[in-house]
Amino acid sequence: MGLTNLMIYPKYQSMLIKTRSLVEGSKDAKGIVVIIDVLRACTTIPILLKNNAELIIPLTTPKDAKQYESRGYVLIGEGEHGHVHDSFHYNNSPGELYNKDFTGKKIVIRTNNATQAILNADKASDIILASFVNLDACKEYIKNHHTGHVTLVPLGRLGKKGLEDELCAIALKSALEEKTYDFPGMKKKIYNCECAVLVRNTLKKPQDVELSLKLNSYPVVPKVYTNKIIRAAKT
Repeated sequence: MGLTNLMIYPKYQSMLIKTRSLVEGSKDAKGIVVIIDVLRACTTIPILLKNNAELIIPLTTPKDAKQYESRGYVLIGEGEHGHVHDSFHYNNSPGELYNKDFTGKKIVIRTNNATQAILNADKASDIILASFVNLDACKEYIKNHHTGHVTLVPLGRLGKKGLEDELCAIALKSALEEKTYDFPGMKKKIYNCECAVLVRNTLKKPQDVELSLKLNSYPVVPKVYTNKIIRAAKT
């Protein structure tokens, strides 16, 4: 088989990787769109899937979530600035959820950034969710499925770029390009960044920070399927 024929397959095509930060960036993101929200949704969701959740539906508001309660869904989410909101059974908190069994459970999740970005990414051909906990799994998924165009969307917080998400995007881009990255150095910076301090000190969730910085600890790729339903990607 000649080189010309080989080029029709995605894994032999060159990969164009762009970064479009913040929720606003998700609106124009194309190709495989990778939503990155280290603290905390894109760490929470791989944990839910690893703990055998059947499916996860991203929603915009707490009011939307309440409509699912009578149908037996588990409601997960957060209020303003990540605080606990009484509409939900659980907070958007890796530390609160990592040891829970969700076998067979259907879940709805509402967060301040990630679920909004997922629902805004209308130009994407594919959407997956990435954090440090599933970075290598996301790398392999992208390498096996890309058709040339990948957009990384590090979300940040309150319309401002977040160090934790920007560094995760840099790490994933480096991994895709077969380049090294300094995870111990990144981890040290993130541990003292604004969002980590908020989660650890204000929200009183120090374990969320610790779990979010365990590299490749939850090798599940959350993929957004038809009708915006999140399931673990098939290999």
